[in-house]
Amino acid sequence: MRVETSIKDDVITVRLFLQHGMAGQAGCAADAVDALFIRELSVRYRGEKVFGAALSPAMSADPFVRFRFLGTGGGSLVISWNDSQGGGDTYSHEIA
Repeated sequence: MRVETSIKDDVITVRLFLQHGMAGQAGCAADAVDALFIRELSVRYRGEKVFGAALSPAMSADPFVRFRFLGTGGGSLVISWNDSQGGGDTYSHEIA
């Protein structure tokens, strides 16, 4: 995972570059049951949830997510995700 952040006028912009195969299935919607994809993405800043998303097999491999929230520098982003096959990870990024 790669994380880039910038701060301007107390607005923090976060760019997440997730490295995940997101192997969706083409064809019938029933095939999506077996697809490997990030199911849930959550981002916390200083312990408070600032972003969350429920994803689907329609996402591309190695998805890019960008969002903004109000805040000042000097905190830690904690990014967590879990996928459709029970995998997941947590990543921490310091904002200066």
